[in-house]
Amino acid sequence: MSDRSTSTKTVVEPLPKAGRRKKVPASALGNNENLAPHNASDKTELQFGAANSTADRAIDILLLFTDDNPTWSATDVAAHLGMPRSTTYRYLNSLRTYALIVEDGQNGFRLGPRLFPLARVAKAHMSVVQIASAHLKALSEKFGELVVLQQRIDCDIFPLDRVATQQRVSLLSTRSHMLPWPATGSAKVLLAFAPPAESERIMQLLQPTIYTPKTIRTKVALRRALDEIRRVGYAVTDEERDEGVWGVAAPIFEKNEAPYCIAIATPAFRITPAKEAVIIRAIKEAAADITRDISEVDF
Repeated sequence: MSDRSTSTKTVVEPLPKAGRRKKVPASALGNNENLAPHNASDKTELQFGAANSTADRAIDILLLFTDDNPTWSATDVAAHLGMPRSTTYRYLNSLRTYALIVEDGQNGFRLGPRLFPLARVAKAHMSVVQIASAHLKALSEKFGELVVLQQRIDCDIFPLDRVATQQRVSLLSTRSHMLPWPATGSAKVLLAFAPPAESERIMQLLQPTIYTPKTIRTKVALRRALDEIRRVGYAVTDEERDEGVWGVAAPIFEKNEAPYCIAIATPAFRITPAKEAVIIRAIKEAAADITRDISEVDF
């Protein structure tokens, strides 16, 4: 996944040292009644710049925590963001004070409980999550497999909601990265149904990466696969990203674009040709129903 960490640096020019300032006659200043407000404004802008830089760094740290990397040590945070360790500890202590992160007992940090209510508020007010929720539950109950609602933002794919399986053998998580190479059903379907200009821009960034013996190996072959996905309206991954994992995804449209998809993932040994056909038909119908419901909501 692309690295979204950013850095904002505020440069403050040093003031002249006392005793070195050259005295300027009052007559040379002309009308100087606005000098004080200008100086105050400059000071305020510098203060806001420093505050923004601090907020940016705190957000950078929070965004490091993902399903693949749920815990970070202070040393790793400092190295990843290129900050001194003393500065890193200062940010971590501030985030810990507000319970945005907590120590994991092994010299590391993980996201804290203060984020949970924030996540619930955001999730509850996202119409697509509300609309899709019943469909996710219905698919999970029907097939007993992991069902996920995902969103593409530029080259990144984010899980918005998921219903876990109750099977004894199950998948704990799914990896759906667009970069460096799309190999999951979600990544392929979201790339296939991205606006043409965005799809082509992303294609230029892709680097063929062989995850398993079944991974698509060239851009030419990937383009052919994307054409087929657009034709049939869904994307299947059969051990292309992870050995032993089968999945399928279908696009969800909003205002003639497809920023979302719904996906089912399961251990490959539970899939038969007959079950595959039934799952594909069901997930296409669910995606179409969610698309229709979204179009009827007044955003």
